[in-house]
Parts: sequence; C-alpha cells; structure tokens
Amino acid sequence: MSTVKNVTQPSRRKKREHEAAVQIRDVLASSFPHYVVETGKSLLYKIEVDPSGQLSHEGTASPMRGKYAFQTDILISKGVTPLVVIELKADSFSSHDVINYSSKAARHKQIYPYLRYGFVVAGLHGLGRRLMTHNEAFDFALVLPDAAAIENDLVALARRQIKAAETLCELMRSNRTKIVRYEQTVHIDQLSAVL
Repeated sequence: MSTVKNVTQPSRRKKREHEAAVQIRDVLASSFPHYVVETGKSLLYKIEVDPSGQLSHEGTASPMRGKYAFQTDILISKGVTPLVVIELKADSFSSHDVINYSSKAARHKQIYPYLRYGFVVAGLHGLGRRLMTHNEAFDFALVLPDAAAIENDLVALARRQIKAAETLCELMRSNRTKIVRYEQTVHIDQLSAVL
C-alpha cells in the first residue's frame, strides 16, 4: 500500500510565513522610523581566527548565509548594530522549531551579547508548555492570532526589547560602569482555561 504525501503543505506554510514577515516588517518599520527593519537579513554566529591571525569576518562585507551567518526572519537594527531578532513561524510550530531557533539565538548572542531574540507564531492562539520546555536562549515569545495583535502586542513588545538591547549596548560601551543591580523578569500572559 503506497502513501501519498501532501507536498503542497510546506510551500503553503512558507508562503504564509513570508506574508506574515512582510506584514510584520511593514508595521514595525512604520512604528520605529529611526530604526532599520529588515526581513531575511543574515547575522554572524561565529568568528574564527585562522593560523595566520586573520579573522574569518573582518566586518567589511555584510554577513552572508553559509559563511558563518544564519538568516533571520526579521531584524531591527540601529545603524549597523543589530538589536532585536524575531524568528517567525505561521499557524503551527514544533518542539524541533523551538530547539533549532533557540540554538540559533544562543549562537548569535555569542557574537552580539546585547541582542534580544524572540520567537513569534502568527495565526496561533497559544504557545503551550513545549516552548518553556525547550527554550534556552529566547528573550521573548508571542503569538499573533490576528493582524490586530501585531500593532496591539508586538509593537509594544518590540519597543521594550529595543530599549533593553540599547541599555545593554550602552553598558558595553562604558568600561568603568559599576553595576549595583541586574535583574531579568519573566512576564507570562495566559489564556483562561475553558471549562
């Protein structure tokens, strides 16, 4: 007995992710006019020093996927400084997606320690426990059940993440800062249980 696989589903999902990324990029770009908001931009995840002392990436060329760089779904930058990355899925996600994107986040944050990294799912109403079970490096996660949630929820979240990244950048620029308190807080909004 042969099984016929639905090969159109992944392409439909990719198309939906692309459409969501463009819509999110446009809303964020209009909400943050002093920042650059891009889709498909690559960021370094590794810098090597070869035996002659040369760096694998001198910073003269833009990072390219496949050359010590991973492509991001949405990137918010100020000048040449990447501040916030949003990895995007549409309609569903798997534990593997969380593990994979969380690993990318950790790798990127080794190069850009001030970078804020998030996981956003468009067209879904909840994330579930698997996000918390498998997350190791996301700073935030959010579902966007409809287009209104982009402006109502994502813009405010992105604003907080930009501020956090800029605070970390400022701290890194100062070589004599004496930190008296550092705190990360966790905010979780939950859907009420349906009886």
